[in-house]
Amino acid sequence: MPEWLEIVVIVAFAIGAVFFFAKYRETAAALHESERMKARLSNDLNRYRDVPKLRALRDALIGVKALPTDDEGNEHLLLSDGDLQLHHLVLRREANALGKEGTASYIKDGKEVELQELE
Repeated sequence: MPEWLEIVVIVAFAIGAVFFFAKYRETAAALHESERMKARLSNDLNRYRDVPKLRALRDALIGVKALPTDDEGNEHLLLSDGDLQLHHLVLRREANALGKEGTASYIKDGKEVELQELE
């Protein structure tokens, strides 16, 4: 085989190898970015997964929607925690409407603490 043909073949293989590794690196970077985005979006979905439940709970507790009530006047609620473990809550409601200037407070450790609105 002539020497110039060997050189042409070696150069062609070298150029092919450069293109192959460049494409491999680009594909690996795209795959890494895809996995990163998948993890981020999954975390976002987990964070916002409970929003409809929290809105329903808020509506039920402020009286917009009624909770199931038993014969003794107790209200019942079934909630799942972060581990998807179900909890049965029995509520006895005592509601006091506040005026525009009104504030609610409670006693904790012998001190009066102003209650903040949930956001």
